[in-house]
Amino acid sequence: GCYWGKCTFCDISLDYIKVYEPIAASLLCDRMEALVAQTGNTGFHFVDEAAPPALMRALALEIIKRKLVVSWWTNIRFEKNFTRDLCLLLKASGCIAVSGGLEVASNRLLDLIQKGITVEQVARVTRYFTEAGIMVHAYLMYGFPTQTAQETIDSLEMVRQLFKNGVLQSAFWHLFTMTAHSPVGMNPELYKVKKETEAT
Repeated sequence: GCYWGKCTFCDISLDYIKVYEPIAASLLCDRMEALVAQTGNTGFHFVDEAAPPALMRALALEIIKRKLVVSWWTNIRFEKNFTRDLCLLLKASGCIAVSGGLEVASNRLLDLIQKGITVEQVARVTRYFTEAGIMVHAYLMYGFPTQTAQETIDSLEMVRQLFKNGVLQSAFWHLFTMTAHSPVGMNPELYKVKKETEAT
């Protein structure tokens, strides 16, 4: 699930996104310890659509308290709560990478998507993660409704600069697809698009 649950391109009306059930950091660590004992593997990928910074902080503290030696990564939103200190704490607990949805490097489109982040914030947060020694991957899209060719070029330039400054290590661009269970798919007229076909 996702604790944010507002992005207009996402299937936020479906339970697998909208029903987010956070778990206590102590229980997560119990399960990690059990898996290490059972399998000998010490690497973990958490599959939340986006992991909340507060839970990541609690998990990091619990891992450090228990002296667990693990490596882990997860999906995030590039939100303001990822401070320099939090990124250093996450690294100390074994966090090796994060992947986050930058989506479109345009504040106008980020507002339309209801991502709850700004381009400036992304640049700051990616720097904090990188300086802490945590690899940063960004997911991006092109073709979001009303996106202009110039905004697409500007997004490419923004990502180029993030790479040039060494604060982004990996990225993947994909074509926007309107899905039936997203706000765009449910209310296309609000985004100045039309459905070619209707789901049955």
